[in-house]
Amino acid sequence: MTILYWQIGNRIRQDILKEKRAEYGKEIVATLSRQLTDDYGNNFNEKNLRRIIQFAEVFPDKEIVVSLIRQLSWTHFIALIPLKDNIQRDFYAEMCRIERWSVRTLRKKIDGMLYG
Repeated sequence: MTILYWQIGNRIRQDILKEKRAEYGKEIVATLSRQLTDDYGNNFNEKNLRRIIQFAEVFPDKEIVVSLIRQLSWTHFIALIPLKDNIQRDFYAEMCRIERWSVRTLRKKIDGMLYG
C-alpha cells in the first residue's frame, strides 16, 4: 500500500501539479480528493491525499522508498513526513530500520529530540 501511495503522490506532484505548490493546487487537490474518495473510499480524503503528495515530495527516490517499506509501515512514514530536515528524516528512517522501532518508539524519539 505504501508504494501505491508513493506512486499516486508522485504522479499527482509531477503530472497534475507540475511539481509546483501554486495556489490553484489547493483546488485541484480538493477536487481530485473528492473524485478519488467517491471511486476508492476515504483513504483519499483531502488530508490524506495531501499527505500522500507530501510523501512523494520528501521521499523523491522510489528506490529508497522500496528499500524502506520492507521495515517501515505507512504509519512510520506519516511520522517522518513532517520533519523538515532531510538529514534528520534519513537518520530516523535508518534508526527505525536498524533498531526495528515501533511507530510509538519513533514518535518518542522524535519528541525527545534524539537527533540533534
